[in-house]
Amino acid sequence: DERDGDAGYEKRYHTYAPSLVARAVHLLRDPFDNLVSRFHHEQKEHAKKGKNAWSSRYSNDVFGFRRWCADEDREYAAAEREADWAAYGHPADLHRRFEGVSCHGELFRYVQWHALAMEAADALDVPVLHMYYEDYSSDLKGETGRMLDFLGLERREERLPEFDSEKDYSAFFTREERAIASDFMRRVASGGARELLERYWVELDFELLRKQTKSIK
Repeated sequence: DERDGDAGYEKRYHTYAPSLVARAVHLLRDPFDNLVSRFHHEQKEHAKKGKNAWSSRYSNDVFGFRRWCADEDREYAAAEREADWAAYGHPADLHRRFEGVSCHGELFRYVQWHALAMEAADALDVPVLHMYYEDYSSDLKGETGRMLDFLGLERREERLPEFDSEKDYSAFFTREERAIASDFMRRVASGGARELLERYWVELDFELLRKQTKSIK
């Protein structure tokens, strides 16, 4: 258990027997939107704990987000350089791939989480349904039906609630930053995770960059 008397809440962690798992639903979300959502979660957690200094340093906007990423990158840089990455099955010089990638620690954890989720399902030898958060916006009824069918649950002819997906985090990353981060995640992801996340990769528009460079000259 994790208790925080000052914040007035308590967290409890539970486990259950792996034999109870018959099927798995693996939900994926755009890594960039997921990262901004993580930042907002940190905002809420620190506010609940009354940590005003944290909230003062990291305003709940693009500026605060970028400052948070920069501080995270600096805080763990030494530990990343000294880590024995090979012992965990990664290239020994993995830390070099972090260079120039904003919030690389969070992005690395994102990729690893999905890779480990796939490994867990393989170890349990259970059927897996892969779903994408963004598809709820385009076809909530269809995606809900697909999940219910997979789980063997009955469909009810009830009107589904509206899916709130109006959040726009496009301003939190430039296209170039997304492309650099995409290349980083592509390099550190395992084969299965790389394939699942491929729809989120952003490529640099070299033709546009060429035109922009010419206009500067």
